[in-house]
Amino acid sequence: MEKIFVPLFLFAVIAFVIFIQPQTGMTASDLNMTDVTNTDDRKKRFFNFMRPIIDEENSRILELRNKLLTAKKQNNDKSFVTRIAQSYSTDWDSGNENWDKLLERVDIIAPELALAQSANETAWGQSRFAQQGNNFFGQWCYTKGCGIIPASRNRGATHEVTQFNSVNKSVRSYIKNINTGRAYASLRKIREKNRTAGQTPNAIAQAGGLVNYSARGEQYVSEIRSMIRANKELMSGKQ
Repeated sequence: MEKIFVPLFLFAVIAFVIFIQPQTGMTASDLNMTDVTNTDDRKKRFFNFMRPIIDEENSRILELRNKLLTAKKQNNDKSFVTRIAQSYSTDWDSGNENWDKLLERVDIIAPELALAQSANETAWGQSRFAQQGNNFFGQWCYTKGCGIIPASRNRGATHEVTQFNSVNKSVRSYIKNINTGRAYASLRKIREKNRTAGQTPNAIAQAGGLVNYSARGEQYVSEIRSMIRANKELMSGKQ
């Protein structure tokens, strides 16, 4: 049998492709809920699945925020700053640069808040929209065919529940929604006060800005706060 010699550099390329390239993202099918032993086991599995995805997205946003702060301090990278400002729906004209508003928007979400909401919105990852559309935050879209049609949609309504290629994209979309949507301006104000005071992101306080996230209003806020308080240790991954 003829021997085939593969150059060493090709082995390196193969290793890079297989082992080093980042994953495209996790899907709901990667959340293992088989043979769950008890309620705490189910919660641990869910939080352990979601936590690194949320942390990764928060890290990306924090890196972006730091780049903006550097650009502000050095008064450079103006085209980059303008592009980010537009992406975050912030008015940005030469001579009328709204840094306060931009930095208020480009910031992280308290991890416990995102964990509680994703658990609440998906019945711990087992809802139809999570399983079929990787949608972990109940996000809607309004273009026909953009997602999954809710079975209980009111007559005349046109919204669908967004389908995502990965849970990672669902998390990214959720945080962008919180950071730019008018409905969550109060949450961003609460977060900004936290940061100004030098405090870590306060999930309980930020939850107060979610009154418009659900038709349940204040009841929804209470549910999210209760979930955070009841699952604080499990959310941290220390148990």
